[in-house]
Amino acid sequence: MDTKILQEQVALHRDEDAYKRLFLHFYKGLTRFADTYVRQHEVAEEIVSDVMLKVWTLQEALLDVRNLRVYLFQAVRNAAINYLLKSRNYTTWDIDQVAPESFVSPGTPEQETIHRELKRRLGEAVNQLPPKCRMVFKLVREDGFTYNEVASILEISENTVDRHLNIAMHRLAAVLQSYRKSRP
Repeated sequence: MDTKILQEQVALHRDEDAYKRLFLHFYKGLTRFADTYVRQHEVAEEIVSDVMLKVWTLQEALLDVRNLRVYLFQAVRNAAINYLLKSRNYTTWDIDQVAPESFVSPGTPEQETIHRELKRRLGEAVNQLPPKCRMVFKLVREDGFTYNEVASILEISENTVDRHLNIAMHRLAAVLQSYRKSRP
């Protein structure tokens, strides 16, 4: 899907179908991202809906947005932080569990058991990462953002993104290495 064309159709022609396609294209990822901040799925959905409504109300100013994907993630991040500040719900600052799904391809019962154990260990390792480190890992590895885009979304430098990702990868590599050693 070419989001740039849809963006132009929404901005210039007020095309409701194009808006709906943009909304559906970004909704799931943005909701998951908002949920990492607010930890309440309904609130995350509301935040994303509000941000997407703002896209509609921008009208021709929407053409000034160079990278809509990054713009939307930044807007959701800011809206989630504003929600937390207003609700003073600081205890909800936690990141989703992230565990790569594709390290093992289960087939036999033994392989399925191995897959579940490895997934559990990797999930625990990711969960033990510092919050910003987990967020960077999730944005780069799961959502496919570039370092530059993550730096822009989280308002940190690209070097900091690289450091966070290196920390995450070293810890996950250590888990994989200890897992290999523990297997007969």
